[in-house]
Amino acid sequence: MSDPSSSPEVPSSPAPPSDDYSTEKRIGRLVAVTLGWWAHGGVRLLLAIALLYYGVAKIVLGQFGVTDMGDALVTQGEMSPMGMLWRMVAFSPLFQVLGGVAEAGAALALLWRRSVPLGALIAAADMSLVLVLNIGYDVPVKLIATILLVMSILVLIPWMPRLARAFIDQGEIRRGPLPTLMPWPPLARIMSILGPIAALVLVGLVGWGVSSMYPERTTDESAPAGVWEVQEDAAEPAAQLSEDTRWSAIAFGEVAYDGRAAVQLRLADGELLTGSYERTGEDTVELSLRPLRAQGQTLAQYTEITPTTLALEVAEQDDGTLHVSGEGQELLLAPDTSGSVYYERGFSWGVRADDPFNR
Repeated sequence: MSDPSSSPEVPSSPAPPSDDYSTEKRIGRLVAVTLGWWAHGGVRLLLAIALLYYGVAKIVLGQFGVTDMGDALVTQGEMSPMGMLWRMVAFSPLFQVLGGVAEAGAALALLWRRSVPLGALIAAADMSLVLVLNIGYDVPVKLIATILLVMSILVLIPWMPRLARAFIDQGEIRRGPLPTLMPWPPLARIMSILGPIAALVLVGLVGWGVSSMYPERTTDESAPAGVWEVQEDAAEPAAQLSEDTRWSAIAFGEVAYDGRAAVQLRLADGELLTGSYERTGEDTVELSLRPLRAQGQTLAQYTEITPTTLALEVAEQDDGTLHVSGEGQELLLAPDTSGSVYYERGFSWGVRADDPFNR
């Protein structure tokens, strides 16, 4: 039997965690969260630069260019799916610029930490559409669009629970997280000033770099710019149409890049030659032409083809026709009004007499 005079044993309570352990835990969590935000910041910076690049390229009408009559003779069956998309976007500067504003606007929002979730949402929407277009029209940058879409989603992850509550839950939506690259207040205050300045410098550098990478664009609507069909030809026709290399139609562009505008030449046998031309004098032009690029032919192989160079004299007649001579050609060209409708139709708010004009 135990001694009744002895007091019962009281189990000892666990020792409180040491202050050192709690401090280490807080520091470890702070370091992990800070490193996470730095990784997040790296992804959104790369995403912002990519979106700025593509956005500015569209705003300055560089990525898709502008529609021009020098591309008037190619038929739908001769176009590649990518070529059709490029022509569709180039036809509407408004569509192209608005697409660029959406991408550049998402990039700007990504560079300011309070607007990061908005920028990530817009970027994800932009890249979803771009990926669909790249897949639908066989544009060879599908992987890049996919990577940018994934990056947009990664940037959005910290705010996804809040977005889910906004769409699903009916309770209060708490304040979202704020990216914190510098958890120490004195350094954070300095970064809050330097960060926006660095963002503006980045926007300026990317904008200047992208806009300066495209050649100077000028417009000259004077002859021979336009779409022309052969009205008279001094050359004799070939015995067989498939062997007839006389000219059938030619389209001279009015938009020049570094002095060279687009040109397309359709032969009587149906072959289409495409290239560029330069105004070498008041009534002289020099054409550089190649056949259409064949399927499976690499760009390097295509550019190795020696172009056909033609030096021609062009003189506009009083009746609006164009006399062309040189390089064995003696032609009289007439304006092809039907072939230039695509470029001259214009825009109207009201209903026209011939609407719907869908051909």
